[in-house]
Amino acid sequence: MKFPLLPIAVIVLLSGLGVSRLRAAPRVDYFSDNGYGNPVSTLQHPAAEHFDGVTYVAYSGPHEDPYVAAYVHATGQWLGPVQAGVNPMGKSPDQVDPGELDNHGRPALIMDRQGYIHLIFGGHGGEASFGENKFGTAGKGRQIHVVSQKPGDISAWQTLENISPFGTYSQWVKLANGDLYLFYRHGSHRSDWVYQKSVDAGRTFAPEISVIKHQRSADKTFVHDSWYAWFDNGRGDTITASYVYHPCASPGHTAQRINTYYMVMNCRDGAWTNVQGEPLALPVTKEAADQHTLIQATGQEKSNHGSCHVDAEGRPHIFFRFPGQVRYYRWDGKAWSAAVAVAANYGKGVDGDFQIETPLSVTALLTQNNAGNGEVNRWQTLDGGISWTKDATLFSASGLSFQATALVRNAHPDARMLVSSSSAQPAHLYHPMYLVGDHGALGRPAAEAIHLGDRLQTIKAMPKSRAKAEAKARKKAGHDDDEP
Repeated sequence: MKFPLLPIAVIVLLSGLGVSRLRAAPRVDYFSDNGYGNPVSTLQHPAAEHFDGVTYVAYSGPHEDPYVAAYVHATGQWLGPVQAGVNPMGKSPDQVDPGELDNHGRPALIMDRQGYIHLIFGGHGGEASFGENKFGTAGKGRQIHVVSQKPGDISAWQTLENISPFGTYSQWVKLANGDLYLFYRHGSHRSDWVYQKSVDAGRTFAPEISVIKHQRSADKTFVHDSWYAWFDNGRGDTITASYVYHPCASPGHTAQRINTYYMVMNCRDGAWTNVQGEPLALPVTKEAADQHTLIQATGQEKSNHGSCHVDAEGRPHIFFRFPGQVRYYRWDGKAWSAAVAVAANYGKGVDGDFQIETPLSVTALLTQNNAGNGEVNRWQTLDGGISWTKDATLFSASGLSFQATALVRNAHPDARMLVSSSSAQPAHLYHPMYLVGDHGALGRPAAEAIHLGDRLQTIKAMPKSRAKAEAKARKKAGHDDDEP
């Protein structure tokens, strides 16, 4: 059988990393064991992209630093993982308590039109020492942009000083013409959501443009209007935004998020409209959002960000997360459909993404907990979301739970979603990483997948501090705004 030619960078990297095509060894389902803390989330996205026969993935590794690995589909070989930068919020030595973690600095990955790999990572709002934050309040860390030194080559990276340091929840959107948009919250809780645009493959970016505004609430002076948003490609030269409202109170702060919203940008002129096509003034305030972009007022029921995609007619389909389930909404051209719960009986941790085949046919990949087993399940609707059926379990593991990313951009059928796993009684903060597709997880020989060595034994011997209990207390009080 004649295999397609591999890029030179891939061949060199295969040799440099000591990867043998003929190696016979025990295999494991994960490709690496060094995911650290909460290595991935659906909010920092995409975390992976399939490009020129290779799927590139990014996640948080030791000390919360960004790590990148690559799977070559023609040969079935893994490359890496390789450290691509340094997260300023990472701590040394290895921590055993989740209270030492921040998690907001997870990497988001995109390929530019020349095949260079771009990562954004390291930010939880940026420190006050960086100067004035024009769009909000400072936090921790620094939003950092790195790019591979060669196309398709994960072995070497360089930092580009061309974006605001005041960022968190970084999200890439790439248009068909190669333009790159970087969306993020410009600071900690009380900050605007903004974007910066690049027309030269990420080498330079225009200044920030505010999209969703933070401000003191008109109803309660101790509450600040804050948001959690998810941006992605719409139809043609458009970008969609689906988001939820966070009443950020002080004192009495909680993790409450409510309501569901949607709007869309025309990238040709930068104008935003609601789903009916009515123009919106930027930045969108709480009052304007409630009047023009509201899908559903959820009352006191907690809602959370999900993902949004559009069908061939340009009509949005959206998942939002609610406790123990995701709920699906669809715009039929005249009205939003009633929300339909998907996977309602699977308990905490349901998350994932979906793709649209036709306006009435949608397939979702969800991480779920089923009687103590972690599962990556494929769900389908053929009637526009009125009913959903679990079509298949793509991957499962006993005693584990899984954390999802958004779907791999331009996904190969064998590699649709990057996930991490954790056990019910973790002895440390490291987690295996999996790349899951239609036929299960793309594993590798155990000798190549194990990167921690004796590190875990050292960690297990470390005394635990009171930080774990303190972290639980903070989370219960709602002071940690991270996506678990």
